[in-house]
Amino acid sequence: MRRSLLMIAPLLVWSAAACSSNDKSLFDADAGSNTDAEVDPFGNGTDAGFKGGETGTGGGCKSDPGNYDIPGNMCDDDGDGTVDNPPNCDVGLPQGGDALAFAKAIGLCQQAGGGKWGVVSAAYTQGYNRKDAPDAKQHGILAKFGSAVKPRQGGRLGVLSSGEGQELDTCNFLDGQSFKGGCPMTGAGAAPPGYPKPAAGCPVDSTVNDVATVKLTVKVPNNAKGFAFDFDFYSGEWPEYVCTKFNDAFIAYLTSQAFNGGKPDNVSFDAKNNPVSVNNGFFDRCSPANATVGCVGTKPSKAACTSGNGELQGTGFYQPGMQNCGQNDSGGGATGWLTTKAPVQPGETITIEFMVWDTGDQAYDSSVLLDNWAWQPSDVTVGTDRPPN
Repeated sequence: MRRSLLMIAPLLVWSAAACSSNDKSLFDADAGSNTDAEVDPFGNGTDAGFKGGETGTGGGCKSDPGNYDIPGNMCDDDGDGTVDNPPNCDVGLPQGGDALAFAKAIGLCQQAGGGKWGVVSAAYTQGYNRKDAPDAKQHGILAKFGSAVKPRQGGRLGVLSSGEGQELDTCNFLDGQSFKGGCPMTGAGAAPPGYPKPAAGCPVDSTVNDVATVKLTVKVPNNAKGFAFDFDFYSGEWPEYVCTKFNDAFIAYLTSQAFNGGKPDNVSFDAKNNPVSVNNGFFDRCSPANATVGCVGTKPSKAACTSGNGELQGTGFYQPGMQNCGQNDSGGGATGWLTTKAPVQPGETITIEFMVWDTGDQAYDSSVLLDNWAWQPSDVTVGTDRPPN
């Protein structure tokens, strides 16, 4: 196996959604009649049917069970009797919950049926066109990730991993917590056609192992033209295996009539179309500053690590006092929270497959955190960037 000797060598480090609301509105008798002197305070053509703080369903407010409730527009879009109810359905979800619970953890609270939008089906798999489940340890529903990272929405986030979907890779025989060394799981899985994809100028191995996928089929709300979700990719491949063929990856594989002519493809990548791996332009949660990376490959280089290691602490991606590529505190790294947006067709049924895998072998594990699914009422283009906060 690749790196079996490296794993015991001295240089190898061991170390350490729209379900509830308390914002009820009582409608006046004329709230739906549009008889008050009304204005459009949101500048989006939505007439909230209000005066002096009243809320209602008149004017531009069109209630439909197939809609989602657009935050802040003062309308009861979905006709459930509550105005602007935020997603919140992940309280008390079990850590080892099923794929439907995972969907709730990331903010997809509702199941489709009775004319309503929502999740049609949810499953954990070992990758593209696979029905067999990954190891149960490869996914988790957590209240936090390490000392600093908290959910972006609600009280839980979802984790998928080529090792353990937890804060620590506890099956690692080297130290019982590091994502270096790796925890072999199910072995060979399946990436979509054309994957893995290399970053520009870097090699890639065609083999994927320990694939962990959550596949969600979702009926889109009638008033949604896109969606957004947040993710945070961590990898123990950093810094030694930057720009080598052993680059673990994360993709979000979308099938929608509004995207790529209806042909499925990945929607999460950086500004240079690099896939999400240690070669991604967003990968800057690491240490030390000006670190040497890629020392096991043929193209050693420098990484700025501009955001430091604070978001790694309390996880198996942080190794204080240990050395990799001849430097301390470089046991792994992460992108930090990023937001991907993609278009959908109102009312259609889409499939989104979140996948993470080991590339080339089963060593040096990687994880992705997922949270904060949000429908978008206006047209969006595919892209990934830092969230505003």
